[in-house]
Amino acid sequence: MNKLGRYLAAGGLALLAGLAPARAQQPPLVIGGTIVGADNKVIPKGWIVLENGKIKSIGDKKPTIKDARVIETDDIVFPGFVDLHNHPFYAVFPRWKAPKVFANRYEWRGDPAYLTAIQNPEGKLVTSQFCNIVAYVELKALIGGTTSILGVFHPADTPNIEPCIGGLARNLDWSSGFHGPLGQERIGNVLGVRPGDLRLSEEAIAQFKQGKLDLIAVHLAEGQRNDPESQREFARLQDLEMLGSKTAIIHGVALGETEFKKMKEVGASLIWSPRSNFELYGETADVPTALRQKVTVALAPDWSPTGSTNMLAELGYAWQVSQRDFGGRPNAQQLFEMATIIPARIAKLDKKIGSLAPDRAADLFLLHPSKPGRTVYESLANAAPTDVTLTVVGGLPIYGTQEHLAALGQKDSGPADVCGQTRAVGRDAFPDLLAPIVTRLSDALAQENIKLAPLAECP
Repeated sequence: MNKLGRYLAAGGLALLAGLAPARAQQPPLVIGGTIVGADNKVIPKGWIVLENGKIKSIGDKKPTIKDARVIETDDIVFPGFVDLHNHPFYAVFPRWKAPKVFANRYEWRGDPAYLTAIQNPEGKLVTSQFCNIVAYVELKALIGGTTSILGVFHPADTPNIEPCIGGLARNLDWSSGFHGPLGQERIGNVLGVRPGDLRLSEEAIAQFKQGKLDLIAVHLAEGQRNDPESQREFARLQDLEMLGSKTAIIHGVALGETEFKKMKEVGASLIWSPRSNFELYGETADVPTALRQKVTVALAPDWSPTGSTNMLAELGYAWQVSQRDFGGRPNAQQLFEMATIIPARIAKLDKKIGSLAPDRAADLFLLHPSKPGRTVYESLANAAPTDVTLTVVGGLPIYGTQEHLAALGQKDSGPADVCGQTRAVGRDAFPDLLAPIVTRLSDALAQENIKLAPLAECP
């Protein structure tokens, strides 16, 4: 038995990692709907053609292509979300209710309640269930239209992650399909600027300073605005010579106008995760001021325990925050951009993902508008998990209604219940059945008296 065979026999999931760019040739796909194209050009009754993993054409006339698989819908076709801040391995855990509002991230990371409920069990679970976790959490992302995600790390005691990476969403830090072999990506994660966090990120920091990365994402100023510990971190980042045009600051709750001005001067960006900020600190980043200072701002969910299940859910939450606290800014269209083309631009991948245009990667999702009379962006900001009817990565239909998957030539890997509606996963991308994955994860979590988190949080 070869290495892969031994790995799968030991309980690994049969997701052939890193092979997404080399998938078997698929017939062209033709999808009809309201197309939200590049530069926010909306085609109400448009058609998009996908071939060889890329977008071949977009237009307002139905194309005739031999042997193509075709679906005509009343749905909105959006580019796939680009998630630049996630901790996916925690997405198997149920929502965690913090016992109090914390001053900064260092308080809750050492809190006994957090250690017992999440951190200690997570360490054990990643070792024993790595492949199953990756499959489950990427499916949670796909349910919300995410096609590219950052945050899957390589546990030191898991020697071979290749069979588990690259089959579903694009892993921008391991296997996007854009930069060659597994692990040759040009994005690095830094947990923080305290000495202990810096030690965990030494390799990424070294690559960043050697010019080998297009982006380094740094957790910074994650705490209340009046918290001295959080306020000091921006200066610390500058002292480390890590603030520049290839720097994305994650959270930045404690940052103010002075810091935003400096970020604009050097071209640094901000990644905003409002739900987790409010859950843990009772407040979030001053995004209106950041936008007024012309700082580039992207949206991301952080993680499931105190953040959002996926990008769609976080966008909906950010919309509520905007309406309630920020006077409607960012508006619905800006939030769409903060979840698609802006993070793609931050990652220097905007010529490949983040928008729908010919020659871009065929990464997209379909959303069925739940109420008439809304703009496409308002429909997105008010969407529920059941409104997503199809998600495509690299031209391969991966998740959606059984009808859409079947019409596009995909057998499914068993039904998934999403808020009372049946959805499925395409077997070409997900050859293992979904039910055994759920069983293995549920059994492993039950040993810690923890219940597996649902695939989606329902309204």
